[in-house]
Order: sequence, then structure tokens, then C-alpha cells
Amino acid sequence: MRNYIFEFDQQIVLRLGLKLNDLLFLDYLLQFVNSGYMRYKFLDQKRYYRITYKKIMEDLPILNIKERQIRNLIARLEKKEVIQRLSGEINELHLFIDFDVLFGRKMPPHFNLSEIGFHDEGNGLLTIDYYDIKKIKIIHDNARVKDLDKNDLYNSLLAKLRLYFGETLYKGFIEDKVYIDAITDTYILFDVTNIRILAKEYGQKFKEAISSTLKELVDA
Repeated sequence: MRNYIFEFDQQIVLRLGLKLNDLLFLDYLLQFVNSGYMRYKFLDQKRYYRITYKKIMEDLPILNIKERQIRNLIARLEKKEVIQRLSGEINELHLFIDFDVLFGRKMPPHFNLSEIGFHDEGNGLLTIDYYDIKKIKIIHDNARVKDLDKNDLYNSLLAKLRLYFGETLYKGFIEDKVYIDAITDTYILFDVTNIRILAKEYGQKFKEAISSTLKELVDA
């Protein structure tokens, strides 16, 4: 499989369910934003860039679509939480483009992993769930976990992973390659570079290290 379509990782856009016309439109917006010529409104820490349907049709005749179809395209991308239209506008169009989602740096807030080939790597109290945009979700059933200090949990976990994996594997696959993204009362989300190695080849070791770490910290 080719790695990139335009500037977007094909694996990521497939998981987001984006089509070629979507990518062409998003690449157009990306290049326009990067040009520095796009005007915007800054609200709630977001930049909403101004564009018109007329300009889109003039610049992208290859899409061969009219204003109503552009509205539908934008609505579809809004549903996927890739872009957001500034609400309340009638005659103007300002769009926030979530490049963090597009480039795989975060998941859309309501992203349903079960709909896109979400894998379950085991059963029981702790389960490694993962999808291949470098995320691992560890499911747990102790609500007290959300109250743990993130740094304490991270440092304790690294020490445990070093013990469980040994120095060679730790240096090769874990050190500077595993980070805690979020902690909730039902799961811990990790950013992981070597997703397939940790989730498949060494998934059980990873689970055991986390289970042991959580038991020590929660019961302390």
C-alpha cells in the first residue's frame, strides 16, 4: 500500500473513512492555509478560515460539483470531526480544520473504534485494544485509576516494563516510544511507536506490567 496520498497518511485516512474527493478538498484547504493568504476568525482557541463556495468551484473544477454538493461534502467531513463550520453563519463560510486528526496526532472525540477493524488482544480484567494509528487502549475496571498522578503512573510503569521486558527489549521498543495519552475511569490510552510489536508479539508482557503497576499504585 502506498504510504501517502497528497500529504496524508493513507492508513490514517482509511481509518477515518475519507474518500479521494475528501482528500483533494482537504489538501486544497491545507495548501491554502499554508500559503498565509487565507483570512480567519480566532474563536475558542481555534482558527476558522474563510472560504467561499464560488472560490472552491473556481479553484477545483476537477471536482465537478456545485454549491449544494460542496455543502454536502463539508457536512460529511463535519460528521467525521475532521472540520468544523463556524455556527450561525448564513452568507459566509468559515472552517476549522483539525489537522491533528488528519495527521493522526489524535483521535476524533467521538471516534468509534469498533467500526473500523478495532482489534481485541485478549480477555479479562485488562485488555489490550488497539488500532494501527499508534494507539493502545488498556481497559480496566477500577474507577480509582483516573485519580492517579499521570507522571507517577508513567514512571512506575516504565520501571515495571523494564523489569518485565529486560534491558534489550526495553531500550529497543519502549524507552522514548511509549507515552500515556489519557487516563479515565475505564481505560488508559497510550501513544506507541511500535504498535504491532507491543500489541501482538509482547502483548501479554505489556498487560502484565500494567496490571502489576496499577495494583501497586491503586492499593497503596
